[in-house]
Amino acid sequence: MGEIVDLQSIENDDFLKQFLDPKNSVSDARKLLTVAQQLNKFGKALEILDAELHQLVLTNHEDLLSQVTWVEKIEGVLSLMQTHVQSLLSSVERLRAKIVEPFNKLESQTIVLKKLHEASNLLRKVGRVQHLLHSQKLESQISNAIQSSEIIKAAKSINELEQLMFDDDLVGLNLIANDQQAVKAHKLTAKKIATITLSQGLEASDNVKVSTALQVFENLGILSKAIEKTEKLALSEIEKVAREALDVSLPTNQDLGKRTGPGRAALPSPGSSGNLRVRLWENLDRLLQDTLYTHCVQIEFLERILLEHFTKEFEGLSQLFWSKIINLLAKIFIERSQASSFIKQALEGEYPKFLRVFLDLRKRLKEKSQLIGTYTISKDILLPFENAYLSRSISRLLDPVHTMFSGDVAPSQDEIDSLIRTVTSELSVSLVDENLSTVVARNVGKSIRLFCLKCEQGLVTSGEASQVIDTPTSGQLTNITFANLLYYLALQMNRVVANLAGSLPQEGAAIIANALEDTNKLTKNILSPLIASITDAIESIILTMHDDPEFRDPSSVQNREIGCSLYIKELQGFIMRTVSTFLAPYKNQTVVIECCNSVASRCIEFFVRHACLIRPLSEYGKAKLIVDFSQMEVAVAPLCRGGQLGMLEQQQYRTLRALKSLIALGPAKIVEKVLEMKGEGSVPPSLVLLHLFSGAPPELQSPHQSAGWSISRLSQWLDNNPSEKDRLTLCSGTLQRYELTIRQRNLPSFHPLFPLMMKLVSLSDNK
Repeated sequence: MGEIVDLQSIENDDFLKQFLDPKNSVSDARKLLTVAQQLNKFGKALEILDAELHQLVLTNHEDLLSQVTWVEKIEGVLSLMQTHVQSLLSSVERLRAKIVEPFNKLESQTIVLKKLHEASNLLRKVGRVQHLLHSQKLESQISNAIQSSEIIKAAKSINELEQLMFDDDLVGLNLIANDQQAVKAHKLTAKKIATITLSQGLEASDNVKVSTALQVFENLGILSKAIEKTEKLALSEIEKVAREALDVSLPTNQDLGKRTGPGRAALPSPGSSGNLRVRLWENLDRLLQDTLYTHCVQIEFLERILLEHFTKEFEGLSQLFWSKIINLLAKIFIERSQASSFIKQALEGEYPKFLRVFLDLRKRLKEKSQLIGTYTISKDILLPFENAYLSRSISRLLDPVHTMFSGDVAPSQDEIDSLIRTVTSELSVSLVDENLSTVVARNVGKSIRLFCLKCEQGLVTSGEASQVIDTPTSGQLTNITFANLLYYLALQMNRVVANLAGSLPQEGAAIIANALEDTNKLTKNILSPLIASITDAIESIILTMHDDPEFRDPSSVQNREIGCSLYIKELQGFIMRTVSTFLAPYKNQTVVIECCNSVASRCIEFFVRHACLIRPLSEYGKAKLIVDFSQMEVAVAPLCRGGQLGMLEQQQYRTLRALKSLIALGPAKIVEKVLEMKGEGSVPPSLVLLHLFSGAPPELQSPHQSAGWSISRLSQWLDNNPSEKDRLTLCSGTLQRYELTIRQRNLPSFHPLFPLMMKLVSLSDNK
């Protein structure tokens, strides 16, 4: 701690600077100093401060004296201002006394005037009430209320009186208490008359009466409440009639006074169920066709008048009323069906009849309706019963199928006829509604598909189902039976659809038709292995033509009888036997003919191909091959409907006929003809090219010989490569190899067939 000699040392002293700033806490220096030392520091600091103050006064004594002089002048000015303020306050008090007293008088007179005005207004209202009540005007209007103009005027007067008499200012006045009661009575009378008039007008569809009643309610200011009450009364009556219509129960033996022994249940009396069912449907018909129809027509009539003569606020009243009816009936029907098994069984079991009642009502309402809108039937009222009915319907359609396939024996036609009768019945009763018919048709489709599935499960798929060597096996006979049953089902089902034509929706008919396609598909699947075996056998027979030595016999044709080849005779016999033995038993000849046409087309295609692959081919062999071409038409005729080859694919048949005429020509003529008719495409150039190899020298090998293939493998390659360009490219490789061989041997010329073949190969560039 340093010595205190000036103000700077005071500020820097650790002990004293804590007194200069109140925020500083007690310093450690204070704790270290004794009391005497602290007092000593205080004393020195005070001496320094006194010296500094003395120095400042000496330095600034002139400024201090000047400021003291100005303070005295300010005190004089303030004293003068106080005098002026006191004078002003006195003037204000005098002015205030002159204003307040007139204001108070004016205020009191205004209050008196207001009370006089209120009293006058009250007396005027009372006078108007007395005038309306005692001028005999209202009394005469009420007494003559039958006349429309009078009741309307009376309602207007009553409304005016009610607004006057029940004003807040008139409440509690004994003077008009009796008159208020009279107004209430008159209002009730007018309201009652208007209600009766409205009811009569709605029942008779009287425009004048309904308009009069509505105008009365409008004048009374209760139009909305009156419409709401009318709607509630109608719904209340509908609910009452609906509950009474469904309030039927089966009388039991006990009800007839017969005693039952202990432990015996109360059984329904004989014949009572049928009578109650008739009664139930009569009640429902009466409910919908009478009660509902009447009220809906009345509400719509009411809405039309409201829209024509009153506010548009009630637009859609009839539709809203219809929605409330549907919701109400849905609630009642569900409650009663849950409480009574008889009601539930009747509505579920005869749902189409239940639906038809609603549809008839909707149709009548739409014909009668003059407003824009539809009377739709909510699913809330129909869906529970529709689901139960459809569940039973699908069961009735599927159960016969399960039953007829439950044994080891295939179903009989009688069982299928029973199923058809069930289908006819289900479709017939569903015709009341297009949507219902479509759903039932979908269930019929499920029944058909189930029948197909059961037939498919009973088919024999082992090797015996496809053999064509011996007579039909037991497995093949089983498959024939199932195929014929499928055909019989489809035939009868189509007859049912045809009989219902015009009534059954197009969508439903299309659903059944799509399901019946499964019978044809399954029949094709049954025939598929058999057709494959027939095709394989035919191909095997045709392949034996390559083993016939007569095609290579170089002997002259002259003086020799030319007949068809043995393989053709075998083929004719095989096809005839196959058609009559294995295919004729199938009654679905449409599918059989479709399959046979494919077999015939394949047979011709295979024959033509291998006829062109015979090598070498002598002149005798060529003549014999031409005869085989003619006999091939005879061979495949049994596979075609009525023996008409025109049913086959046009390309296959044209190729057979065209190639038959070409074989008789020389190579040059053949190529010329092919080039001429290349646009028509009757004979593929690749086939002609393969045929030309039959007269080529050994060094000009056939494509399969060049590739090291067998004839069968070449045939498979041709099946897998139908493109004419690919086939010609295969042949061109052989020709190029032959050209290379001739050039390597330095032979002077090519074989005459080579340039002709190259012309055909060149056609591949245009493909």
